[in-house]
Amino acid sequence: MAIKAGQILHDVDGFVVDRIQTGGVSSLNIPEEKIYELGNYQAVATVRDVADLSFDIESLDVSTEIESLILGKDPTVAVEGDEFDFVESLPMDVISPFKAGSGNFDIVKGVAVPYLTLESATYRFGVRQNSTQQYTFKGDAVYYIPGSPRSQKEPLASGPTFAFDDPALKYVESGDDLYALSVCVKNEATNTYKRLFIGDHYTNTATQLTLLDDFVAQGYDTIHFVYGTAVVDNYPQTVHEGVSVKPATVRGKDIDVYIMDASQATPTFKRWSGVQSFEVTRRVTLDADEELGNPHYIAQDYDVPEVTGNVVLRPTNPDDLWEKLRQITNIPATNEIMGVYSSQPLQVELRVNDPDTGVLLKTLYVPDARFTPPNIQGQVQQKLQVTINFTSDGGQLKVYKGARP
Repeated sequence: MAIKAGQILHDVDGFVVDRIQTGGVSSLNIPEEKIYELGNYQAVATVRDVADLSFDIESLDVSTEIESLILGKDPTVAVEGDEFDFVESLPMDVISPFKAGSGNFDIVKGVAVPYLTLESATYRFGVRQNSTQQYTFKGDAVYYIPGSPRSQKEPLASGPTFAFDDPALKYVESGDDLYALSVCVKNEATNTYKRLFIGDHYTNTATQLTLLDDFVAQGYDTIHFVYGTAVVDNYPQTVHEGVSVKPATVRGKDIDVYIMDASQATPTFKRWSGVQSFEVTRRVTLDADEELGNPHYIAQDYDVPEVTGNVVLRPTNPDDLWEKLRQITNIPATNEIMGVYSSQPLQVELRVNDPDTGVLLKTLYVPDARFTPPNIQGQVQQKLQVTINFTSDGGQLKVYKGARP
């Protein structure tokens, strides 16, 4: 028998991420170098440096649960109109418990991938397609646990000693006995955080970890730590949200694209007809901070994000296409020629509706999308289809639960 997809879970802060299609470490790079010496026919050794990995999640979930977890928020308290801006993202710990299989819900093994930093978020919507959202994170450690992986979150004020819920398993790294595999303190209100390292910031035993500094005085209020235990966890079927709580997926028929028509005296959002697909991606170039004597990154940060996307159209007639071209180039006069240098940043909203009730579930918002006039190329036996690319001037993509206020 093989390990089946139904046995693998992904848990963040106690929330099982829903509707995942693919999830886990997609690449693991451990820099290696052969060391040689004069007078020796053989290599002396192979040495390794700090690892680098990518962790991907692709989900059909169109709620704001994943966005909440990325921003360090509780998904259950999100209300209509709440804004999720990825500039406020915090490092995220993911544990992946493995069920025993054959309808058994007990956890027998697991993987922990702590301290993941968001690199990109992509949303894709299309006619007769499932709506998908894909997130890529970067990290530097993965732990294969012969038991149950755990992530624990505690208020810092209850320290400086924090007990593991169950005895922790040991991992030896650079001569240190690690029971707490990753430790981070955060202030989720101000989006500040600090990664902690054994010896410098904390000590640990199989039952607890103890902080060596007063991080409450430094402005942090919460501690997150990851460990493994031999105690068997259980994830019953009820950990998954049913379709009565959120849709199984959303198809293209439930998606509307609205673009601001700035040419009017009172600019208003205008629903675009003929849209075949819509895609938007927010991406950053992460820069890792390292230091001597540390096998992990201190942090990963970035300068300016980039937001790009495209709208694929199938115009009903030339007037329909030219009307949309006038909108994106901001040339309202019907007798005026439009060109490649005609442009103005426009507000864009993509609205995701519940397929059963029609309730607005989620809104994606780009406040300053600058469109590029499309290539227009006909093809024999095909209807004309054009792709209009855009980029955000300020690198902004925001997500709202329900309607944007």
